[in-house]
Amino acid sequence: MKAKIKKAIKYFFKIIVSILIAIIGYILIGLVLSVIPTSPEKINCEKKKKIFLTSNGIHLDIIVPVKYLENNLVHELNVPSNINYLSFGWGDKGFYLETPTWDELKFRVAVNAIFLKSETAMHVTQYKYQSNRWSGIELCDEQYQVLINYMMDSFEKNEEGKIIEIAGGGYSYNDRFYEALGNYSFLHTCNNWVNKGLKESNVKTSVWSPFDFGVLYHVE
Repeated sequence: MKAKIKKAIKYFFKIIVSILIAIIGYILIGLVLSVIPTSPEKINCEKKKKIFLTSNGIHLDIIVPVKYLENNLVHELNVPSNINYLSFGWGDKGFYLETPTWDELKFRVAVNAIFLKSETAMHVTQYKYQSNRWSGIELCDEQYQVLINYMMDSFEKNEEGKIIEIAGGGYSYNDRFYEALGNYSFLHTCNNWVNKGLKESNVKTSVWSPFDFGVLYHVE
């Protein structure tokens, strides 16, 4: 009996050690690849459009001036006339909808977001004014269009080609959630989504970064 207990303890200990090694390895790889920059091609164009990145300390959003967006998209997103900026964030659907604040984070939601390929949602927030806490990125028309296409392709659409709003609204009066494409995992996080969009837009960023500061390190 004692031998079985010792064997079980050793097995459990090995599992814990393996998990810790995996977590530490993930963090170290993420930090290293966050620092290593991409090498975008040089584009000979006039950078007339400025978009922004914002972070809540963990999660990155892409902010676009409403004046840059097509009228049909502005109408589809129900943007009031006094709104000047929209932020777009892609992430785990369960985390978004069930965790308005970090104090309300549930263990089940955290485990699903980190270890399982879970459903995703797009979070769109409205702003009247620019914040000095945002990090700006200047783009030419070509780069901007690639980034916009990337973000719009992340929305799930119905048979009529319209984006699908998730019932229940957002956290407050100025934000909404929409169905999104793709699965969230520890390999493809909300910050990876932003990083990938910048890569495709030929903007210098991290090789790979699951962390917000990894992307901001190159932008700032």
